Amino acid sequence: MPTHTLSPIKQPPFFLCLAILLTLVVGAEQGITYVIGDLTLAPLLSIIAMGLLAVFFTWKQVLFASPFFVVTSYYLILGTAKFPVIRAMSVFFAGVLAAWAARQRQQIENHSKEVEQVLQALSVPWILSDSVGNITRVSDQAASLVSLPVHTIVGTSFFSFFSPLSGKGEFIRRYLDAFEAKALPGKMSLAVSGASTQNIRVTASFSIMEIEDGQRLLTVLDLSKNKPNP
Repeated sequence: MPTHTLSPIKQPPFFLCLAILLTLVVGAEQGITYVIGDLTLAPLLSIIAMGLLAVFFTWKQVLFASPFFVVTSYYLILGTAKFPVIRAMSVFFAGVLAAWAARQRQQIENHSKEVEQVLQALSVPWILSDSVGNITRVSDQAASLVSLPVHTIVGTSFFSFFSPLSGKGEFIRRYLDAFEAKALPGKMSLAVSGASTQNIRVTASFSIMEIEDGQRLLTVLDLSKNKPNP
């Protein structure tokens, strides 16, 4: 069964965005010059524009766009600002930095995709939860254990659905410690609380995972030895 995922944000057309941003830089610079006079903000506006490109596009695309902003900034401030070459070069170095930032973003996204592929390949029930116990992702198999839809479970507390057979307070403490000291709780038998679980027991295995927006605790549930409590 498929897991609950968010649709990826569609990337806008690169050359259209580049043309729009260059037009905005030129228009804003001319408007500022007309209203204020010799105040030149083209380099700053170009740096901001390249920062926006770094959010959506690859580092190669950002690096490709940098010379356009360098040349545009140079000609916009030529004759009105001191040291136009130096200021234009600052735009170039900012473009290199923006390309580096785009590359880092890509690496994080690729890592996130790898984690997604691993989760999709798992044929067992699994749950991702954050450092305070809130469930952030859950497979359909795990959701079926508590007889609730996936969207209802996401955002609720892990501890409201799963608890050890004894020592719940100690289990919560060890759960929280796992994020700081990476001292995982280890395999343990948990009782499942749900509308029609009939006090099912599952064996849970825990792993810390690094994803795009921080650490998550992956809980994999083994249903092979399910049996109701006597």
